[in-house]
Parts: sequence; structure tokens; C-alpha cells
Amino acid sequence: MPKRRGLIQVYTGSGKGKTTAAWGQALRAVGRGWKVAVVQFLKPDESGEVKAAGRLSANLDVFGRTSPYDPRVDQRGSVTLRSESRRNLETAERLILSGEYDMVVLDEVNMVLYYGFVAEDEMLDLFRKRPAHTEIVLTGRYAPEWLIESADLVTEMLEIKHPARGGLKARKGVEY
Repeated sequence: MPKRRGLIQVYTGSGKGKTTAAWGQALRAVGRGWKVAVVQFLKPDESGEVKAAGRLSANLDVFGRTSPYDPRVDQRGSVTLRSESRRNLETAERLILSGEYDMVVLDEVNMVLYYGFVAEDEMLDLFRKRPAHTEIVLTGRYAPEWLIESADLVTEMLEIKHPARGGLKARKGVEY
């Protein structure tokens, strides 16, 4: 039987569900005995997904911790988010290149790329150097065109209607 080839998956767009889709992929992979790592960029550490991961499987590791941010506000000038993003990228690179993980999810990394905290050539080089079996899943708004072109699978979540537009705050267990 030929070895499995890992692909690059991208979940992007203005709609809800990018992180949820990536976590669904992670759970599916864990269910098949894969070892999975999730590195969260630009996410507070107390999300429901992180709490669930600790309860579900020894094959699912979660890394990364950053300051909260608002995707509606341009964060390019944030020194804190830039340094946290660099640290999380170093973690992601170590995990991916180790060959230990079958899937590595880079949650909200698309925003990090959009803000320029990580350069295009740096990310593409990581894709090239990854072990052939390693699946990489990237999420977040504003996936750059070069990322879309280099990915094997791209899904865009499109917001049609969202209760936040009417003033409803993010709800625990639903949005985080």
C-alpha cells in the first residue's frame, strides 16, 4: 500500500466555521489513529476547543497562546501579536518538521500572513520541507492569493447573516 501524501488545506472567508472545520478535520484524523497538533495563532487559550481537546484524546496536542485580538481592527502595528505569532510559528515549524505529527492545524495563521508577521517565502519553504505524510490545515480570514494557489484544498466560508450584526455577543460553547 502506498504511503499517504499529506495535503495543504485552507479554510478562509468572512463566515463562521473556519476553526470548526479545522477541528473537525483534527477529530476525524484522531479517530483514525493519527497524531495531531493544533497551533493557535491570535486566539485566547480558553476556547471550548482547547478544553475539549484535553478531554478527548492523548493523540491531540494543542500549542500556542496569544493575546486576544479583534479581526475587524488592523493589528499590523501590534508588537505583542507579532512576537507571539513568531513564537507560535517556531513551535509549528518544530512540530511539522519533527515528522511526529500526521496533521498540524495552524489556526488563524491566515491573519498572521495577512498582517505580514510571517513572510510568504518562509511559509512556502515550510510546506516544501515538511514530511511527505504531514497534512497541514490553515485557517483564518484573508488567506493571501499565493496561499490559495499553493494549497491543495481551499474552502471559503461566506457570511450571509450573523447574529453579531444585531449586537449579540460571542457565546461560550457556540462561538468559542
